[in-house]
Amino acid sequence: MPPDHFLHVSNINLAINIILILLAFTSFITDITKNRIYNVQTYPSMAIGLILGYTAGGAHGILMSLAGLFTGLALLFIIFLAGGIGAGDVKLLGAIGALKGTVFVLWAMFYTGLIGGIMAFALLIWKGKLLSTFKNLFAFLRHPVKAHGNQKPEE
Repeated sequence: MPPDHFLHVSNINLAINIILILLAFTSFITDITKNRIYNVQTYPSMAIGLILGYTAGGAHGILMSLAGLFTGLALLFIIFLAGGIGAGDVKLLGAIGALKGTVFVLWAMFYTGLIGGIMAFALLIWKGKLLSTFKNLFAFLRHPVKAHGNQKPEE
C-alpha cells in the first residue's frame, strides 16, 4: 500500500466527519423548528456515504457503507411502522450508517436510546407523573388484560 493511501483515507474520514456534523446539525434544526427531517438532507448524505466508502476502500468500502445504511434503516423501521417516529428519522439513521458504518450506527442508536430514556425520566419527574406512570406500568405487567381493558377485537 503506497504511503499516500493513508493520507487519502485520512482526508476522506475528515470529509465524512464534516458531512456527519452538518447532517446532524441541519437535521436537529429542521426537526426542532419544523418537526421534519427532509429528504434533501438524508438522500444526498446516503449517496455521499456510499461514494466515499467506495473511494476509501473500493468494493469492501462500499459494502461496509451499504451494511451501515441498511443497519441504520432496519434499527428504526419497526418503530416507524408502529407510529413512534417519522420516516425522516429512519432515513437519517440510514444516512449516518452509510457515512460511518455499522458499528458506529449501532453505538449511535444505543446512546440515542440511553439519552432519550434519561430525558423521558427527567420529564416524568418534572411533570410530577413519575409515580403514576410506574403504577400504570406495574399494573400492566401484573395483569395486561385488565390494565389494557377487556376489548373484543374488531371483526
